[in-house]
Amino acid sequence: MHCIQLLQVPLGGRLDSIQPSWTSLVANIQAVNGTTKVLWAPQHEDENTQGLAITWKSYDAQKKWAASTESTAWMSKIKSIAAGPLYEDIVLFSEVVDAALGANVVELVSWIHPTSQINKEKMDKVEYGFSQVRKSISNQAPEADGDLVAGWGQIEFDHDGVPSRRFTAFIGWKSVKAHNDFKSTPLFPENIHWLMENNHTGVEVAHYAFSKSSEE
Repeated sequence: MHCIQLLQVPLGGRLDSIQPSWTSLVANIQAVNGTTKVLWAPQHEDENTQGLAITWKSYDAQKKWAASTESTAWMSKIKSIAAGPLYEDIVLFSEVVDAALGANVVELVSWIHPTSQINKEKMDKVEYGFSQVRKSISNQAPEADGDLVAGWGQIEFDHDGVPSRRFTAFIGWKSVKAHNDFKSTPLFPENIHWLMENNHTGVEVAHYAFSKSSEE
């Protein structure tokens, strides 16, 4: 399995006001034994929110680091510059995610499910639905870029008072406009039902240009 740690950090102002701190935090996590790549970008919807996608060699490597004092110190520094609650998750993918994260724009979309309802039958149904959407977009949508991958989040969190977990996808697009244009094509209503009929309790969507910002 491919392990990606995701963070969305709402800052109190523009990135340039805390640039040295942010650059240091990114460099620190890049230097951790067990990480292979760290991508970051401002969120399209809110430029004061920074997104991090940290690729780990394995889930075991991530868990080992998470149990360390170094992790505690790093997370404390992240929280010290945050202006609100963090979005954090560890997502396990069965496929390589590089092509999706390398798209011009990545749609980071999560469907929230009560933990008590997540069983093999539901997981199989959700994953099959995503596979149908992936097949259609990959083969027929000129607006798409890179790849589409999805996996289950490992961190349980409180969603409206209910312990929940996420099913999260990276969907590559040529631009945010291209994604919005896709929604007006016949492919959207023909396929969105695969993702909307699984009794989820919420959806979170944001866009990041990871491949551009991470190279700056």
